[in-house]
Amino acid sequence: MKTRWRKAGNFGLKRKAMVIFLLFVFLPTIGVGVIVQYKYNKVLREQFISATRRNLDNVTSQLGEQTKMVEDIADYFILSPDMRNFLRSYPPLEAEQRSVYKRNIEDFLTFQLMSRSYIRSIEISGYNGNAIEMGEPFSGDEGKWEREAVARKGGILWTEGYPLNSSWNGQVRVLSMIRVLNSFSEITKSLGMLTIRLDEAEIAAQLEKGVLAAGYGSVFVMGGAGDLILESVNRLPDGYVPDQGLMQRLTAGSSKLATAEIGGKRYLTMYNQIDNSDWKVVVLISEGKMAEEFRSVKIVMSIILIAILVLALTALLGFHYTIIRPILRLKIETGRVAGGDFSARVPVSSQDEIAELGSKFNEMVMTIQQLIDHKYKLELREREAELRLMQNQMDPHFLYNTLDMIRWTARLEQAEQSSQLIEMLSRFFRASVNNGSYQTTLGKEMEFVQAYLYLQQYRLGDKLSYSLHLEPGIEEAVTLKATLQPLVENSVKHAMDRSKAVHTIEVKAYTAEDEIRIDVTDNGTGMTPDRVREIAATLDRRPSMRVSGHEGALRNIHERLSIFFGQDYGLRIIHTSGEGTRIRVTLPLRQAGSEGGEDHGQ
Repeated sequence: MKTRWRKAGNFGLKRKAMVIFLLFVFLPTIGVGVIVQYKYNKVLREQFISATRRNLDNVTSQLGEQTKMVEDIADYFILSPDMRNFLRSYPPLEAEQRSVYKRNIEDFLTFQLMSRSYIRSIEISGYNGNAIEMGEPFSGDEGKWEREAVARKGGILWTEGYPLNSSWNGQVRVLSMIRVLNSFSEITKSLGMLTIRLDEAEIAAQLEKGVLAAGYGSVFVMGGAGDLILESVNRLPDGYVPDQGLMQRLTAGSSKLATAEIGGKRYLTMYNQIDNSDWKVVVLISEGKMAEEFRSVKIVMSIILIAILVLALTALLGFHYTIIRPILRLKIETGRVAGGDFSARVPVSSQDEIAELGSKFNEMVMTIQQLIDHKYKLELREREAELRLMQNQMDPHFLYNTLDMIRWTARLEQAEQSSQLIEMLSRFFRASVNNGSYQTTLGKEMEFVQAYLYLQQYRLGDKLSYSLHLEPGIEEAVTLKATLQPLVENSVKHAMDRSKAVHTIEVKAYTAEDEIRIDVTDNGTGMTPDRVREIAATLDRRPSMRVSGHEGALRNIHERLSIFFGQDYGLRIIHTSGEGTRIRVTLPLRQAGSEGGEDHGQ
């Protein structure tokens, strides 16, 4: 988790502003907009379904009342004395009696036809030969329905829609109620048959208009056995009629809702049961039409959402041009100053806090440039002179002792060993000569140490043993001249333990944690804790405070390295005891640019 936050912290201001805009403006706005649209569409859908169901309840109730009214007419005729007398077979009716009964019945039928426009005709056929036909005259084959009505023995039969020929309007479709009229006193005795024909188109239009807007779907009236009684004028694709599977899904759930896919389109389906009947009114509503109903709301919501995003984007651009861009410009100019270009300036075009920051930056650059011209250059000259003075410090006793040793060796031996000693001394002087530069490579500094230790080993014999280790790849790393040799010289001069047969010195250079470490280890007498604290305090003193002796040599090396490479590098004591001492020099990984001490001839 910390790594992720650290990586996020490395983003630039532009990327951070974009991430903040995405996380806290764009995505929440889109998310809230989608959720609001989803919830609002859901509410609108529920309201649409609720309104449709209310309309369906009203239409179903109206249709139930109409069918009930038709059935009441049939019940009235069974109970009517005029009807019973008109249809009786015995005793026979006189002409005047027949005319009176017929007129009474026709008056009743006329009232029903005039008050109920959905009834197109009423026909009474008596088995005694008497008949009455009121309303629109129809002709056609109704034998199927009459036989089924006879089979019901006085039960009411509602037919499905079927075609008949009208003398007034040609072929039309009607929905009929057919019932055998039985005698009230002799319930098993059939007197005649009653047929009440309803206008299928008017009932269908009434259903469709009462439930749906134009073109939104279709309405069906289904019988108890799943048979189609009638359907609305607006037909579904391929003449689809609700099947048993859809009806089972509708009646199985408590919500009386289901979805059906017809002709590649989805339809929402609902139904209502007609009271006192096994008929069901089934409504199929196109979900595409429902979506069109909500389209205007969606457009308004989308416009509001886009307007919010445009305002947020405008705020982001304003934030970029008024805050981020000036800060980035300040960053660029700061980089120029860091690269040594002190002509960098930040344009100031306003009076806000960022403009004030730019003005202060310009003043700071001018001040820095003045300091460089006057103080910093002078200080650099002083430090360079100080480094050169430190570089030239060397103990002359070593030169005298070496020359004396070479003189006695030349008397006792042939020229071969003397030549070798003189060669090593030549290497030593060649590496120590300044030649105008105080830099060298780590490889050449190790050669310098090797020449010194070789000469000392020849002088001390078996009492001195040494080893040098240099990790491959860092031979060209930059260091200062005479950095390691004084440490080795201190070990030979001040740390030799007379009680030990052999004094060993190990110099090991290697890389660790992006820096170079050089450990100088001996098996000498070591230092006391007080001595270690004293030397450590000496290394921490300011450059102007001078010390001498052994402490001065260590201080000299540490100060040279700190001045040249920085305060993070230098010399420190790693370990010291009666078994020996380890001193470590730390350097940066830096390749040599120019080096001194090797440009002259031998």
